[in-house]
Amino acid sequence: MDEGSSKSILTKIGLAVLVIALLDLFFLNYLTFKNQKESQESQVIEEDSRVIVEPSPPPIEVTEDQPEPSSAPPPAGGTTETKTIVEKETVVQTAQKEIFIPIGSGSVQKKDWTDVPGLEVTIDTTKYSVIESIVFEATVWPEGGNGRAYARLINISDSNPFVESQISSASNTGELKTSGSIPFPSGSKKYGVQAKSDIENFGAHVENARIKITLK
Repeated sequence: MDEGSSKSILTKIGLAVLVIALLDLFFLNYLTFKNQKESQESQVIEEDSRVIVEPSPPPIEVTEDQPEPSSAPPPAGGTTETKTIVEKETVVQTAQKEIFIPIGSGSVQKKDWTDVPGLEVTIDTTKYSVIESIVFEATVWPEGGNGRAYARLINISDSNPFVESQISSASNTGELKTSGSIPFPSGSKKYGVQAKSDIENFGAHVENARIKITLK
């Protein structure tokens, strides 16, 4: 045999040995994989076949309180009648009435009480129903905000000024002031407004003077 034929035979033998080795390796891997799979399936079957038996809890005994029988005898006739009494309270509300009697506006430049010209009104208290209170209201301020301005009502008919009606303000813009309750006399009387300033030559201004009568 020549050298070329020998090399060809050796090559074929080597390829045959390689193929046999690969087939053997593949077969071994297949067997290993199959055994592992069967082992896992058997473990799953064993776990599924386990039965866990838990003891059931003991029965709970429930005791109900039985109502005690009433010892009160049934009413005569065998029937019970229930009556509901609703008490109603009557509330009477009486609305108060306020009457405003305008007097006017004016000013004076005196340190002593001086009648404000033109501020007069006649009121007959007998023409009203029961009077609860009478007050004097006006917007008062000193000229330029200098010092303090004062105002009050006077009963011109009896020459009697009402001390309770005095109001005052030191604001230079004017403030609405309300006096305390005034004890008006009964009957028809003429009333006026007096004013003063605590600084000479600075006027005391009185605007929208009025009397408010509140009826019961």
